Amino acid sequence: MKPNIFRLATKELSQDGFFTWLLQWADNNHNQHDQNLNETAKDFVRLLLGQTPDYQVIKVEAGRQWNNIDIWAEINDEYFIGIEDKTNTGEHSEQLERYKDIATNHYKEKNHKLVFVYLKTGNESLSTLKKIIEKGYSTVDRKTVLSVLNKRQVTNEIFNDFKEYLTVIENATNSYTKFENITSEWKAGEGFYIKLQEQISEWTDWRYVANQMGGFLGFWYHWTGTNEIGEIYIQIENAFEYGIKLVIKIADWEPSTDTLYRLLNEIKPFAEKNGLTITKPDKYRAGSTSTLAIVQNAFSVDNDGNIELDKFILTLKKLETTLDEYCKDKETQQVTAVLQ
Repeated sequence: MKPNIFRLATKELSQDGFFTWLLQWADNNHNQHDQNLNETAKDFVRLLLGQTPDYQVIKVEAGRQWNNIDIWAEINDEYFIGIEDKTNTGEHSEQLERYKDIATNHYKEKNHKLVFVYLKTGNESLSTLKKIIEKGYSTVDRKTVLSVLNKRQVTNEIFNDFKEYLTVIENATNSYTKFENITSEWKAGEGFYIKLQEQISEWTDWRYVANQMGGFLGFWYHWTGTNEIGEIYIQIENAFEYGIKLVIKIADWEPSTDTLYRLLNEIKPFAEKNGLTITKPDKYRAGSTSTLAIVQNAFSVDNDGNIELDKFILTLKKLETTLDEYCKDKETQQVTAVLQ
């Protein structure tokens, strides 16, 4: 693979520079220098604006770091675009709200329509993206950007280096179909979780979780529980070289190893009824959140090493049912005890 400047210049400022450069190329005056690059840049502007292909992009001014807004652009003296540009980090400290307020106040005496975009070339949990949308930002992801960059042949080396850089990330993310990739490649692990979010109808979330063992890429969902036992939920822990596990977690409880042993023995019959085998972790650690049980043989692969996703989804459904039935039984016991 030939040297690529964007594999070396991986900071968000480098990406800010590329997208600002691309926006500047959209100005009609640059059509004479490189028509294909100019037309592709105009398509990128239309993507950010949510405009149709027949929208005419004539005048474009763009720059970086205006009042801490990563990238800004004015289009046809009609639109202002404020872009929060991210690689692998997420938004923080209510920065999106601040940037929106700054731009709104600045343009309140002007006729510009304001557009705010969260542009993420790394991977992001779908639940996080939903929160971004609720803040009044449209979201543009790597796959959508690549659909624009791949639309026509462009010979510019800067352009093609960035396109290649994003393509490598996209391919790595989509390589989750091989189980070996999930447990060895970070992007494939993220791709697996993104696919799960598409398959599971209820609220889910995922992100990196730090711990003394080096941390893991975690995925969690299906919170349930009772007043007596606290909160229990499903979690996937991908520690890569240390393996991947499907576990039952407990939180919002009175930490006690005795309680962990008791709950494990109570849940086991429900798991067995649903065709699952659960065991204790190597060592119980009672904390604010603790691993209550590990589901055995949760992940299976076919003869080609592909993860059998349908079977794993079925395992998750069985685990959901197990926890629901157990909690319902505990609540019934509590009601009966009160009535007696």
